[in-house]
Order: sequence, then C-alpha cells, then structure tokens
Amino acid sequence: MMKTFLCLFIILVFNIANSQTFKLTGKVQDIKTGRGLSFATIKIIDGGNSTTSDNNGDYILKLENGYYKLITSYIGYFSDTESVYVENTDITRDIFLKSTEIFTEEIEVLGEDPAYEIIRKAIKYKKEFMKNLDEYNYDAFSKFIIRTNIPEEVKDTTEHSGKLPIMGILESETKGYFKKPDLEKQIVKSKRETANITRGVAIPLIVNFYDEKIDLDEIKIPGPVSDDALDDYEYKLLATTSMDSTRVFKIKVTNTSNIAPQFFGTIYIIDSSFALIKVDLQTNNAGNLRGIDKLNFIQKFSNFTDKKKNKFWMPTDVEILAEGSFLGLVKFQGEVYTVVSNYNLNEKAPPGTFNDIVVKILPDASKKDSLYWAKNQLIKNSNEEIKTFRKIEKDVEKKDNSFSLNPFYLNYGKNLSLSLFDIYRFNRIEGSQLKTKINYSLDFNRINASAFYAYGFSDKKCKYELNTSFRLLNDKSLRVTAGVYNRLNTLFRDPPVLSIFENTLTSLFSKKDDYNYFYEKGFNFSLSKRIIPQLGLTASYNETKQISAFKNTEYSFFRKSDTYSENPLINDAFKRTIGFSLRIDPNIYQGIDWGTGEISRFPVTEYPSLIFGFDYSGKKLNSTYENRTFSLNISGHHNFNSFININYRAGGILRTGDVPYQDLAYFYTTFLGFAETMSFYTMDYNEYLGDKLYYLHFENNFGKLLWGNLPVLKSFNLITFVNLGRSELSNSNYNFIASKNFSVTNGIFTEAGFGIDRIFDFIRLNFAWRLNNYKDDRNFTLSLTLQ
Repeated sequence: MMKTFLCLFIILVFNIANSQTFKLTGKVQDIKTGRGLSFATIKIIDGGNSTTSDNNGDYILKLENGYYKLITSYIGYFSDTESVYVENTDITRDIFLKSTEIFTEEIEVLGEDPAYEIIRKAIKYKKEFMKNLDEYNYDAFSKFIIRTNIPEEVKDTTEHSGKLPIMGILESETKGYFKKPDLEKQIVKSKRETANITRGVAIPLIVNFYDEKIDLDEIKIPGPVSDDALDDYEYKLLATTSMDSTRVFKIKVTNTSNIAPQFFGTIYIIDSSFALIKVDLQTNNAGNLRGIDKLNFIQKFSNFTDKKKNKFWMPTDVEILAEGSFLGLVKFQGEVYTVVSNYNLNEKAPPGTFNDIVVKILPDASKKDSLYWAKNQLIKNSNEEIKTFRKIEKDVEKKDNSFSLNPFYLNYGKNLSLSLFDIYRFNRIEGSQLKTKINYSLDFNRINASAFYAYGFSDKKCKYELNTSFRLLNDKSLRVTAGVYNRLNTLFRDPPVLSIFENTLTSLFSKKDDYNYFYEKGFNFSLSKRIIPQLGLTASYNETKQISAFKNTEYSFFRKSDTYSENPLINDAFKRTIGFSLRIDPNIYQGIDWGTGEISRFPVTEYPSLIFGFDYSGKKLNSTYENRTFSLNISGHHNFNSFININYRAGGILRTGDVPYQDLAYFYTTFLGFAETMSFYTMDYNEYLGDKLYYLHFENNFGKLLWGNLPVLKSFNLITFVNLGRSELSNSNYNFIASKNFSVTNGIFTEAGFGIDRIFDFIRLNFAWRLNNYKDDRNFTLSLTLQ
C-alpha cells in the first residue's frame, strides 16, 4: 500500500514539475452592452480542459505550449470559437458573445404542462448517461469564503453591499477521482487559507444534480431528474431560450412537501439530447442543515467526450451560497466556488488510488508561495479578499503574543487560556470558592494540559488538580493521560459547568444546594490504543483516598431561617483500581491524510458500537474494600429517511463484592433543568442507585412531520423518546453502605415524552412524563438540551 501511494505521489509531483503551463486570461462579455457574463464556460474543443468565468466575467485557463481551439458558451447566447497559440508566454484574449435574442417568457398551457414530458426525457437521458460512465478524473480549483458580522480583524474590508465582512478564506487545487458506485478520492496539490484558520482545506463540493440523491451529510435530497423526481416535484415550463441554435427549456421546480427535504428553483434542459445544463436551486426549510437559514446551489454543465467519442454532460462549475445565524445575533454567510476542468472520462485511476484515505494532502501543498498562486489561481481574488489575507495575517501575528477575551476564557496566544465561567462557585461544603484554572493545548490537541487551584472559604481547604493528555502516533491512535488531584467531588457524575453555575444561584438565592459531595485525593493514569478504527483497548490505574464531606455554612442571600440539607456520609476508603475496556465499532472508516503524517478518521456507516469495561479494586491492591465492576454499553444512530432518524443506547452495570456508597451505579439524569441526550429527564439526581443497573434509551427524530407547513414551528424538529431503567441492590450492600438517601426502582422505571429541537438551532426543549415509579414533584418535567 505504501509503495503504491509513493508511486502515485511521485507521478503527481513529476507532472506538476515538468508540465509547464501558461495562462490564457480575459473577460467574457456581451458584445452589445459590454457586460461581463458570469460563469460562462470556456472549453478546449476535442479536449477535457475547461474553465469558467467568475462573477465579473473574468476567466483564467492554464495551457501548455501549443495550438488550441476554444469554444465559449453561455445560455441565451451564440457560442464563440477562438484560436490561440501558446508559445512560452501568457496570453490575454477577451471574448464577446452575441445574444440569440430568442426568449419566450409566457407559455400558455392547456392540460399537462409540457415541462413534465421534458423531465421524462431528461430522466431517460440521465439513465443512459449514468449507465455508460464508469470512472473519471478531473482537476478542480475551489475557494471558500466565510463571512460574519463580528470579525473585528476585517470589519473595514467589505466592498459589496449586503455582504458581511470576511472572517476567513480557503483555496485549493485538487485532483479528483471517481469510480462507480461511490468511490472517491481527492488529492490536494496546493492549498492556502487565511492565518486565522488553524487547519483546513477547501475540498471541492461538486454536487452533481444528475445524482439520485444530493448528499448533504445528515440530509439526503432527491435530485431534480432523479428516477422518482415526478413524485417529489412539480414542474412548469417558464420560458424557452437558446444556446447557439438549440432550444433551451427554462423550467420551474416546486417542492411538493414542506416536511420532507426538497429543492425549489429553476433548471435548464437543452433540446434534442434533453441534458440538464444548469440548475439554480434552493433547499426548502426541511432541507436546511442545522444553523443554516438559506442554502442555494448554482451549477452548470458542459459536454465532454471519452476516447470512444461518447458525450457526457459534466459539471464545470459549482456555486454554493449559504446564510445562517446563531441566536439571531451572530450572522454568517458562506460562499463556495469551484471550477472543474481536465476531465478524463472512462479512464482508470492509477492502482491504489481508491482506499480508506479519501482526501490526501500532498506534503508541500501548503508551502506554495504568492508567485505560484498568482500563476495557478483559476478564480481571481477580489480587492476585498486580498486585503483580508493581509490584514488577518498581521492581526493573527499580533494576537499570538497578546491577550484576548471572550465570555468563557481569557486567552494568551493560541495555546494558553484561563477559565472565567467557573472562577466562582458556592455550595454548602465550601461556601464561596475561588478557582483559577489554566488550560494549555498544542498541535491540534495532540498535547493537552489543565491545572486548577481553588480555595473554599467555609471548609478552609485548598484544592488542586493537574491533568495531561498526549495523543501519539500519526493518526493519534495512542492516547496517554495522567492526573493528580486533591479536590471536592460531586457524588455520582460531575455536573456540567452550566449546572454548577445554576446551583450556585439556587444556593445563594433559594438556599437549595442540589448536589452531594465528598473529598478525594490521589492520581490516575490511562493508556488507550485504537488498534484499528474498529477496535480499541484501554488500560487504567487509579489510586485515591476518599473521605466524607460535611456541611460548613448556612449562608444565603435570602431564607436565612431555612437550613441546607446534611451532606450524606460515604464509606471512607483507600482505593487502588485497575481497569480495562474494549471498544468494538464495526463501522467503515475513511480518513484525511493532512500531509504532515497525521491522519483523521471518520465513520461512513451507521452500525452500533459496543464498549465492555472491567474494573477491579481489592485487598490484593491494598484497597479498603474488595469489589469488581462489569459494564456493557451499546449505542448507535440510524438515519433511514426524513422521518425515521433513530438514536439508541442500551446497557448495564454490575458491581460485585463490597460496594461503597460513593461507587454505587447511577443513571444519567437531568442536572437542574439541563439534560444530555440519552438520559432520564424525569428522574431526580441521586434518586435511584444500585449495585446492578440496566437501561435503554430510544428516540426518533420525526423532523418536520407535524408542523412543516406552519409558520414559526416549521423551523423546529419533533423528537419522541422512551427511556427504561431498572436498579437493584443486594441486601449485603444495603446493610454495608454508609448512607441510604436513595431508592431502587420498583420494577422497570419508564418515562416517555417529546422534544422540540432546533430552537435557535442548538437548543432542544424536552417534555417528559413518568409512566410509573411516580414522585409528586417529578411526574412531569421540562428540561433543556444544548445540541
């Protein structure tokens, strides 16, 4: 495999180094008005090389020495043929196109709209087209522009009204390969990005609207000429125009559903062959990704031939425009431009091209200088973009050695930060606690370290903790973690930061501290290895001394006559634990080779994964108590269609021997109104514990099934869920534990409910009801989940 990759790399580098190219540049214009024609196609006759003009009509075409015939085409215009001779120099050639002046806007229809017969013929052509195209490769130049209303560093660079300031830019040159049914590979020959983007690459988003489904990751949308398109869309012939002397049909596409992901907009189909030659489509609300309010695709096609002179209409450019917002305050826009050229149709890729690495960035891809980009860019940078590159670079250099502030952290440079959100907390053990926590990260989280020092003014104790994490090997598959601590722990899970903040408020204002605590001092160490993407092993060692904590204050702003509840006793213990876990994940993984030796992997299938764990603490390790823990967890996600999108988690925990109170098994529950997905929403913190625990969580995302046609509600998703759990406790452990402020479930605890998701795009509101094991104040609950 390595030998094949090396050969492929040498071939690519040799071609780049020895195939000297020159630039043919110019502007495509209307011959009468001089108006630049955006996204016109300029193509070599009898060749695969082509390019596309930009928004202003400017184009760049890279050619080797030689004689060429060019054809420039644009819907509504006669094509223009030019001859050029390239000999060791760049050439400028403006192109002027004449309007066909054939355009009918009003078409009266009696009976079935003629667009339907045109679409039937387009679907038939597509089937022949796709049947005869097995494999191909191409070159692509891509540019991503990210805009937002809050980037201080570029707020003075905006040139275009209606557009937000630029936050970041990514550009790349890639060589792409495709083979039926769904094999793809992108080799990134060169890339660059603004200095504020730590790591990224502009992978060409060549969304081919000839495909049956347009894959937007979590959403799959039927194409306008898919086999079942007539079931998904309505069509209306709006007008006819022409390209050269051939009619072109302009057809309106209307989504038939607001609850299923679909497109709407216009498409253009050329007469005779009935090939799709242009789309201008937008997703409906159900087709928008999380955080996106508007998603628009503009794509054009041109015909290319293989060695057998078979014609195929292939994408020559893609323009994707996205708009969204965060809480309605932070707005953003995304612009994606891709120019595709040099198609080689039905030609085999080099051996070894298709493997689990779907994106390979060549080692020198990010080392190209400004002269290289000036020569090889196919999409010119605007003045705004040039200013952005320069200004962001200066500002990032300045920030690397300066402080910056946001609501959660005080940052110094890229790697060091001071936590602000948890600098103060209050509880009945420590009273007021002041905490300083410093975080350090390096090399894309390959090395992480955090340390805090805290002092409680009521328990008069100092606390500290130091944690380190190292991700080793090229794919970060080996992880080493270590920590040392002297801290006040929350019994039965560490609550999230927001819940700690809320508990501080309820303690000070309502004199209600919802958590229980104990002191813990010790150290830990773990070693995790992902042997292959589907199999991982972890070994751990922990040594700790655990002692009970006691209430030390009755302070609050109000309700001074009330008292806090007593903190439960634990079974004080010295504990040494060795643990092992096995992760089995049968999913197929693909990867990105970043060209630095590092590989990132991600799953492309949806099989359930399994984690088995075992811990031992006992007399052989000089622990106070002898016990063992066995755990099993199975979880997964399956997206079947727009209305069946399930998540599930099931498993159990078995603790044998003498199990101290602080080590009893517990359920994942809501923390002061904040809940994680796959947790119990009506179950109270610390309500049910045991030495045996079983659980099942199941939920389905119905999307916009019920309210896709209703104003306001149409932006939300409907989720239904059911959660089952059972806890048991042996008589010996019941008599052994230090505190008995909990229960075991009466049979199988059952709750059900629904959630409204995508409130402000990232908030989910959960409505849950107990169906048994009733408790007066917990039979119905509302909670929030941050997605």
